[in-house]
Amino acid sequence: MDIAVKQNRECLKEVKRFISKKKWLASGDLYGLPAHCFERIDLPQSNSYTYSDYIVYLINKYKLNNYLEIGISVLKNIYQVASNTKADIYAFDINPLNDEVKLPRDITFFRGNVVVKNDWRALKALNQKHDIIFSDALHSLEGIKAEYDNYYFEQHLADKWIIIYDDAYDHVVKHIQNYIEPRLDVKFRKQIVIEGWVSEDRHPIYIISNREELNEDFKRT
Repeated sequence: MDIAVKQNRECLKEVKRFISKKKWLASGDLYGLPAHCFERIDLPQSNSYTYSDYIVYLINKYKLNNYLEIGISVLKNIYQVASNTKADIYAFDINPLNDEVKLPRDITFFRGNVVVKNDWRALKALNQKHDIIFSDALHSLEGIKAEYDNYYFEQHLADKWIIIYDDAYDHVVKHIQNYIEPRLDVKFRKQIVIEGWVSEDRHPIYIISNREELNEDFKRT
């Protein structure tokens, strides 16, 4: 994890501004970036573990090669994943791609609403098998169900997979446990409090996987 933290903090120094106030305000949902986080999004990140650190760590540790992020906001997380892993990156969001950030390499982007089934058609047509997914769009039962019903269940998970849910407060975890976990072969589950967009913005993520080895790995991280 320490390597991932160091790599991520270094690459963030390359971005002077993730989004202008004009572009942020013009978005119908502020790119999913709350006002208190917008004001601090470009400040240096502390060395407390973030979800980006866990994602980069897991991709590199387990040599994962197909990453999907649902709800990409201003690209702060994807910038780190693109900089510090070799995984192919697929992205899905209701907003246009934030063109104020120059990513270090190409990603495959689809614009759509997670609860609208037809909006997934272009991504589904690629027949990808994702071995790691970061869910950061709608943190509700409707959103969680829509991601599964509209995409996951149609064989778009690799044989070995990891799914990370952001903003996974207890009521969100309950939705995942009641709806998602009974439908998948879950061998690892863990709720972790991490640092989010900016320093001192702490909240939980929830990780599920059919990789049994994560139980031992997370004893050490």
